Amino acid sequence: MADPPRAVRDDTHRVRAFFAIELGAGARRAAGRLADALRARAGGDRVSWVREENLHVTLRFLGDIELDAAPALLRDVARETAGVAPFVLRLGGVRLFPSTRRPRVVALEVLPAEPLTALAAAVERGVVATGLAPETRPFRSHLTLGRLRPGAAAPDVTVPDTPGTETVGVTEAVLFKSELHRSGSRYTPLGRAPVGGAR
Repeated sequence: MADPPRAVRDDTHRVRAFFAIELGAGARRAAGRLADALRARAGGDRVSWVREENLHVTLRFLGDIELDAAPALLRDVARETAGVAPFVLRLGGVRLFPSTRRPRVVALEVLPAEPLTALAAAVERGVVATGLAPETRPFRSHLTLGRLRPGAAAPDVTVPDTPGTETVGVTEAVLFKSELHRSGSRYTPLGRAPVGGAR
């Protein structure tokens, strides 16, 4: 007698997702110019650089979620972010992340750290309220410019340039889905959780 057919897992309604701060065009251009300068320096070819249009400040990586869960996730996160005051962030200097001894990422500092940490904590509370597992790693604000290739030594990140005076007004946390295409990752907003009740 033949075995009964096994249930096939349907992943068509699952998406890879994360919450982030969306940068304005000016800040993206400034960070992109700096990434281009770093790419041209010694060791720049050891890094997989993020495309300018994909630059963002991650607040909480979620991994794979059910697409149908997005509305509840946004509702619970928005309930928490309503208690965080809108603020202005600016881009700082280049850093190797998480440390210079064991770098995995070339990043920019994002300042000031205090309101960013408060916003990330609010997003985390909302995510956990929805039923997802808590994040075990502490939040460290940064903007990823590129990721070192496996086994690569750290590139030269001593550049005289800075992102300049570009700032970003933070009035929402954006839920993005991430899709991998032949041309690279593509990020699409699924919804927005206002900060401080902003609309």
